[in-house]
Amino acid sequence: MAVSSSWKQADFSRGFAPAAHSVCAFGIPGEVLEARRLAGRSEYAETGDIVIQAICETSRRTRYIDKTRMLSDEKTLIACDQTDRGAAITIRYAHNRGLFYALLEVDRLLEEGLLPRGEAEHYPLFGVRGYIEGFYGRPWSFEQKKGMLAFAASRRMNTHYYAPKDDPYHRDLWRELYPPEELSRLAQLASLAAKLFVDFHYCIAPGLNIRYSDPAELEALMSKIRQIYGAGVRNFGLLLDDIGEELAFEEDRAAFGETIDAHCDLACRFYEALKNLDSGIVLTVCPMQYFGKGDEYYISSLGRSLPPEVRVFWTGRDICSRELTSQQAAHFTRHTLHRPLYWDNYPVNDAEMYNEMHLGPLIGRDPDLYRYAQGLIANCMEYCECSKIPLTTIADYLWDSEGYDPETSWAYAIEQAVGKQDAAAFAVFADHLRTSCLLDNNSPSMQKVFASVAQSFRAGNIGAALAGVSSYIEATAQCVQWIKKDSALNRELSKWSEKFLVFSDIVAKLPEAALSGEKSDIDELLALIDAYEAKPAVLTKFNIRQELGGFLGLS
Repeated sequence: MAVSSSWKQADFSRGFAPAAHSVCAFGIPGEVLEARRLAGRSEYAETGDIVIQAICETSRRTRYIDKTRMLSDEKTLIACDQTDRGAAITIRYAHNRGLFYALLEVDRLLEEGLLPRGEAEHYPLFGVRGYIEGFYGRPWSFEQKKGMLAFAASRRMNTHYYAPKDDPYHRDLWRELYPPEELSRLAQLASLAAKLFVDFHYCIAPGLNIRYSDPAELEALMSKIRQIYGAGVRNFGLLLDDIGEELAFEEDRAAFGETIDAHCDLACRFYEALKNLDSGIVLTVCPMQYFGKGDEYYISSLGRSLPPEVRVFWTGRDICSRELTSQQAAHFTRHTLHRPLYWDNYPVNDAEMYNEMHLGPLIGRDPDLYRYAQGLIANCMEYCECSKIPLTTIADYLWDSEGYDPETSWAYAIEQAVGKQDAAAFAVFADHLRTSCLLDNNSPSMQKVFASVAQSFRAGNIGAALAGVSSYIEATAQCVQWIKKDSALNRELSKWSEKFLVFSDIVAKLPEAALSGEKSDIDELLALIDAYEAKPAVLTKFNIRQELGGFLGLS
């Protein structure tokens, strides 16, 4: 994993590798120790050769980030020095959330075996960093929801939006109160999020059938909100996306004329009611028009009608935007008077993307986007375990977008997902799972191998060509052995791994067919290619027959 830019003040050139001995800590508040435990970290020893000391210090240097010109509860100062026994680490913090993130950073440095000398500031560039369960498809199980909260916190994400499209009480049955069992689960999620220093936002989507002009509808909405507030939720979202553009009821058309006026009225009245319930509540609105240039009639009108502290979701130029640029964000802000909170539709793979598996790293987001956007919330896939790989890269980008390197972060994400021992084998498979709205090209590592093989073949160096193929055959064979292991990640990947198994058979058959030139061998290879192409899952994005044509004379 690349060194964060916030560590550049420390001296890694004279860094030291403390022996892998026990770690003890002093001055850590109990709730921070609990958060660290819930995030999957082992408990500190009573004594150790690596000593961490936390000192609470409320000052400018622990509360203010000069780069972003913002007060923050997430900034800390971390000092490292080598000792005769191991290392002394001092963390100065103003808020427990910042201390929690600093301890996670120390854990990472110790895992990588290199500590810098000196003191460095540790802080994020984006203020709002998180994920949303907002996809169409099967919602995550309760255990998956809890696991994802812990995972996100362990990656220093600070925000979660609860908005599963297929939770009927969130959308279709928005007027109905949650049954006791469902409400209990929400309360447990909100409680866990608070323990992990993650801001939990419950989103409600009444737009399918609400009568905007009926005062009873706002009361029904607030009745639902009061129930959820009673379960411990303190932040809310009003989602007006994916609904009809025209007002459905005659009385609404008579009262408002245009949909935008009804939405402005509802959002403002809803926010006022929320503030009467609790002045500390944060509201986020997802507009009906949630993508474009940001200067359109609807979004400009809505943005200018909302109080400045209300957050506004925006997906960028497109529903699934290839790029999010600072210029686009500034344009949005000028016309709406709100900095966008990006609802980033990556890595989600619902709707027409359901045959794609989005495992690649986050790309196409400007390094200085944090200066112009409020934050970024990633919409996940229904595949919970798979989502964690791209989410790791998203978390790295959001913490330090200026120092973010996609490929380095992705390699780290794979190691975290499958372990260092299996990372190389899994990477052969993951190389074929990068096609998304962010990237048309796929399988870059494989294409590099076969480009070299083709070059050798054209030059008449058959030995080098076959050696290149053989090396890749061995890599795919190791990958196949990993695929056959049973794990939650592998079970989610079964649709794509089944196709990869056929692909590995194609690769294994190549040398024999190339050397013999026999029709029977060629026909067997063609049959494998037909079987591969019949499977709908997206792996390689090129035509295999065409790619192998020069190698084998296929048509």
